[in-house]
This record gives sequence, C-alpha cells and structure tokens, in this order.
Amino acid sequence: MEWIEANPIPEECKTCAEGDCYNCDTAGRRWKLSRESELQTNRMLIVRAIERLQRKITVIDAELEKLHKR
Repeated sequence: MEWIEANPIPEECKTCAEGDCYNCDTAGRRWKLSRESELQTNRMLIVRAIERLQRKITVIDAELEKLHKR
C-alpha cells in the first residue's frame, strides 16, 4: 500500500511532539491511500463480500435441497 502525505499537513501535526503517527487520532487526515491502493483495497473487500455471500447461498441451497427431498 502506498500512503501519501497531505499537503499542507493538518495544523495538529505541525506542533506534534510524537515522531510516529501510529496511534494518533489525526493520522487519517495526514496520511491518505494512493488512488491505486484505495481501488485495490475496495476491490479486495468486495471480492471477500461476494465470497461470504456465495457461502451463504450454498447453505441456503443445501437446506432447500433437503426440503425438496421430503
């Protein structure tokens, strides 16, 4: 993933004494994903959602099959 620093950086960051943004509440305003990384992440999340839904459909289909065999 590629992170891009905001320009200009938020005011809170200009006076920050911490050297690391890891636990900072404003890090999300200072660091943004590149457009490519954002798209790749969104795609991965959608693919995983589709896989979860497909598993649910498989369970439903199996239950329907049981009902039809009665």
